[in-house]
Amino acid sequence: MKPELTAWLARHDLPTWLLPDYFQLAVLATFVGALLALWLARRDGASRTHTARAIACAYVAALLGGYLFEAVRAVPTALLTGHWRSVVQPGRAAYGGLLTAIAAATLYLRAHREPMAPFFDRVAIGTGLTFAFVRTGCFIAGCDYGLPTARSWGVRFPPGSLAAVDHARRGFVPANGPSLPVHPTQLYEAGLGILAAALAAIPIARGRRNGQAFATFLACYAVGRFAIEFLRGDRERGHIFSLSTAQWVSLVLLLCLAVRFFGERKRVRWPKSAGVNDARPAQGTGA
Repeated sequence: MKPELTAWLARHDLPTWLLPDYFQLAVLATFVGALLALWLARRDGASRTHTARAIACAYVAALLGGYLFEAVRAVPTALLTGHWRSVVQPGRAAYGGLLTAIAAATLYLRAHREPMAPFFDRVAIGTGLTFAFVRTGCFIAGCDYGLPTARSWGVRFPPGSLAAVDHARRGFVPANGPSLPVHPTQLYEAGLGILAAALAAIPIARGRRNGQAFATFLACYAVGRFAIEFLRGDRERGHIFSLSTAQWVSLVLLLCLAVRFFGERKRVRWPKSAGVNDARPAQGTGA
């Protein structure tokens, strides 16, 4: 998709730097998200130094974790086929980057005894914007494409793109031709990132820093990602029992969020029920 967009810019006498690549969009999203998190930290009276350092740790971990997640996922297939290219030269997994970023920030905050829930709430909006920017970069690069569709918004990727090569290999289109119209799943997920950021902004605007904003982002993204995976057309992303790796990760995340939610509700109700139970023996023994 990038050559066509670059040619369009050239035809309209526009500079090509207006079309950023995947990593430029990732850096831009992190920069915008970091500025927002630092502004919130200043307003909350939290340490901006620790906030910035935790974000830096998360960013580096996300870059490495995206590759590591894909490499580990590809090991079983490599063992069966004897081809190790997918392990040595893996792609990047969004969930791998997200999970390693959470782990790195958590380790840093714990090492410096900084509260974790407020930090993750402050970065929730920026995380959603990061997914929106990065998935836009995926669309420009042509990776993570969707299944063929007859919908009017279906996108044909140009000759030589991953979708076109895959469709030619499967006999859908002639060699060296464009792909069939496919679901722009990259843009679906970009929209999902914006939606998750908008929903996370609600508890942030209300001044809550108890982890609700980040949990809202995770829940929204996990549900949306689970659904979008059914429309993905790239077959090399791994499947277990008819569900993709990302769908299994989404289910685990939703389970963890559900356990956290019901655990907190139980803790909130406990003092009230304990007081009632303690009062009843006192009435019986006073006679």
